[in-house]
Formats: sequence, structure tokens, C-alpha cells
Amino acid sequence: MILRRPWKVAVFGIIGVVVLIVIFAAAFINNIGFHNIKLMYTLGTTDKQIVLMDEKGNYLAEDRSIGLLLQERMSSKGWTYVRQEGANFFFEKGNESTIVTVQQWNHNYVIYHVKDNVVNIAD
Repeated sequence: MILRRPWKVAVFGIIGVVVLIVIFAAAFINNIGFHNIKLMYTLGTTDKQIVLMDEKGNYLAEDRSIGLLLQERMSSKGWTYVRQEGANFFFEKGNESTIVTVQQWNHNYVIYHVKDNVVNIAD
């Protein structure tokens, strides 16, 4: 006589699903980076629109009105919009000039790179 234990199958199935979820979560965090996940959380839960990613001049923002947000932020810092060439936005302030490059990071976020980090555009 064969004894069947369906509860063992269910337990192992649940454990397998939990293990897969943990593996996928770890891969997601490893791919994006824990620091960047915290920045994404900050953008999603506060009224901040642009946050500083690093000291090299990289800033993270949600993918909404990319050029308009950048022009407004630079204008508030005293910079004048000159032109756009592809992903590069050119600004001037007095006799200084700078370039801000916009890179699509994923489908919800963009990275602004301010050349030589001449201005802090974070909130």
C-alpha cells in the first residue's frame, strides 16, 4: 500500500516559490543597487523631483517632462537654456557654460549628468 502525503508536496511547493522570490529580489537589488533603490523610494514617497546619486554630477529623476524640469531647475539656479542637441542640453551663466546630458536609466527614471558638477540641481 502506497501512502500519499499531499501536504509534503504543498510545503515543498511553497518553499520553492519563496526561494524563487528571494532569488529574483536579490537579482533585482544586485542589478540596480541598494543605494539606487533608496533613491527611487525617495522620489516615489516625497515631493522631491531630482535627487543626487553621487558626487560626480549624476542626478536621478522620474521620467516626466525631462527637458522642461531640467530647464526650470537650471533657470532657478541662474543658468540660461541655450539649445538642445540630442540628449545634451546646453546652458550658460555669465561667461560660463555647461552641458547636462540626459540618459534614460529604465522605463521610469532618467539620469541627469551635469558636466564637471558645476551646479547642484537636486531638491
